[in-house]
Amino acid sequence: MNQGEIYAKTEEGVRELKERKRSLPIALRSLLIMVDGSRTVAEVLERARALRVDVTALATLERAGMIAKRFSAPSAAESELASAPRSETEVQQFLAAQQQLSDAINEHLGFRGYMMMMRLQRAGNLRDLHDLLPDFAKAMVKRMGIDAATPIVGELEQSIVRGG
Repeated sequence: MNQGEIYAKTEEGVRELKERKRSLPIALRSLLIMVDGSRTVAEVLERARALRVDVTALATLERAGMIAKRFSAPSAAESELASAPRSETEVQQFLAAQQQLSDAINEHLGFRGYMMMMRLQRAGNLRDLHDLLPDFAKAMVKRMGIDAATPIVGELEQSIVRGG
């Protein structure tokens, strides 16, 4: 488990916090509460220092299906790419696709799309938008059905991948 990765609770993890069916030890339960989808592994472990847990406790929660990796730690190659200057065309394509995705989330998902909108705001490039697309598609299918969601998602994908 990389210290820079970010984990979030799964549906199973949220259910466990509500129902307490697995009778987790207090340290593991407290650690599960601290996993919020926005802090890195290192930050969670730092906050959980008083619980005397380490990365193996997080691995235990992951194996039990209560947490899942949300964002990977950036690789050295990715950080070099991120600092590379972007062309004007690429910037315009990103801004247009970001606005289009934002409009679609607001129009079709409303408040249900709040977390997705938060992820969208953190997106810094077309790759980030592309990584968000499967979750958006899943939410759209759940909300509208596959027939209604397909053209909307297809248009967004074309905008992100091909620039128009």
